[in-house]
Amino acid sequence: MRAVNIYILTRKIKADKRPLYEKALSNRKEEIKTRIEEYELIETIVNNLIFCEASLKIFEYWYYSFSIPQIGKEFDLLKIGKNRIVNIELKSQEVAEEKIIRQLEKNRMYLTHINKEIYSFTYVRYEDGTEKLFRLKDGKLEDASFEKLLQFISLIEEPLQDGIENLFRPNDYMVSPINTPNKFLQGQYYLNNQQSSIKNNIISKIEKGDGLFGITGSAGTGKTLLLYDLAKTLSGSFNVCVIHSGILSDGHKYLNTKLDSVDIIDAKTLTKNIIENYDVVCVDESQRLYTQDMDVLINAFEQKNLRACIFSYDYTQVLSKTELRRNNPERLRKITGFLEQNLKNRVRTNPEILSFVRTLMRVYDVPKNAVDYSNIDVIYANSIQESDRILKIYQSRGYTFISYTPSHYVFNEIDHYSSFMNSYLVIGQEFDNVVQIMDNNFRHSAKGELQGREHPNPDYLFAKLFYQNITRAREKMCIIVLNNEELFDTLLMIKEHRYDELKEKYIKIPHK
Repeated sequence: MRAVNIYILTRKIKADKRPLYEKALSNRKEEIKTRIEEYELIETIVNNLIFCEASLKIFEYWYYSFSIPQIGKEFDLLKIGKNRIVNIELKSQEVAEEKIIRQLEKNRMYLTHINKEIYSFTYVRYEDGTEKLFRLKDGKLEDASFEKLLQFISLIEEPLQDGIENLFRPNDYMVSPINTPNKFLQGQYYLNNQQSSIKNNIISKIEKGDGLFGITGSAGTGKTLLLYDLAKTLSGSFNVCVIHSGILSDGHKYLNTKLDSVDIIDAKTLTKNIIENYDVVCVDESQRLYTQDMDVLINAFEQKNLRACIFSYDYTQVLSKTELRRNNPERLRKITGFLEQNLKNRVRTNPEILSFVRTLMRVYDVPKNAVDYSNIDVIYANSIQESDRILKIYQSRGYTFISYTPSHYVFNEIDHYSSFMNSYLVIGQEFDNVVQIMDNNFRHSAKGELQGREHPNPDYLFAKLFYQNITRAREKMCIIVLNNEELFDTLLMIKEHRYDELKEKYIKIPHK
């Protein structure tokens, strides 16, 4: 996206031409919905600055209606310089001061990684036609003048002219309660509109007496963050227990020592007596709960020993045949009064990683538009010795290696890496960069669907373990293909967008 001149932006043109005009000025990929009230407010700001004898360069290089990729956090006006940032929010009607402060504080939180010196303003038009400029200073609103605003803008050095999206990496604003617990505890995260709506809906229904909820969504949609945020919020009124359907990590244990009125336990320790100590139970990765654990929770709720129970799950993330057959989400849906909420917007996962993995899982599922796969590496190793060396190279670059859950039965090549974190140990976690090994345990079917050989533990599913591991990545991923030329050939075609060659290779790909 390109910065625009707000004087040029606000010149009078036909209303139906504004979206196209703005797109041409900002070089956006798509048109945005524009409101005439916002243009009028920006025009008033421009006119006031002109009255204060602003030079023409004051109007240059503003980002209008910029939204942070993947979470939709929007800024009305931003001017970003080497030494400072000016942010102006626009209100076409009266808004409570508390809401203005909260919005500007949130904006500051998402801008501080760019520059610590941020000047935050809100311009409000009231119903009687009067208008007022506020400035946030030391957490409080104060009346501001356009002379003061002009002074702050005038001192901006080397304003950013293009590419604001590059300033917002996923790990700058996507918080994992487990991997970045301090940011979570300090509230340094943002729920997108859908997450906020689901949160408010669940809390409202709990207050009215409803109590059985499900939060579902694909990998990267922010289920875990929403669940832990709900637990933290509800702990202000209730005793809350969070059940993790896996092995507690250091992050879980750290949160346990810091959160008031919230206890985090692993599902293995779940008993009827433990549950009776809580009002609300939140269950993460519910698709993995054993039947007896589901029985304990559902019975406690039905017997009114629990005020509410919130289950978070993604059925595509099951790891074993037993979990597939158990189908906990379907069991919940059959309970009268159960309310399921579906998260659809992917928050955590880098879009290019998502696109690549989707095509890797089903090679006929190719992207409609060109996707930049520069943050995805496909590497070949002829032997375990070579893969070991390559693995060390990527670990030195800051990549996290996740192995497959070991066999525990008969030795398999995957057991060579049994000392590393495996699929079960990283449940609910996320990492900036992930490196993964794919060997002769993987192949694509004639239809182009990723398949795995029978795992030495016949209950585990290789393809599911791979999907669990690779969807932990937020920014970059590397796949080391170990002595499997057929698979390497396919992955290389995907990375280089050789989709016609893929169709020739997998002749049974269904036509879309």
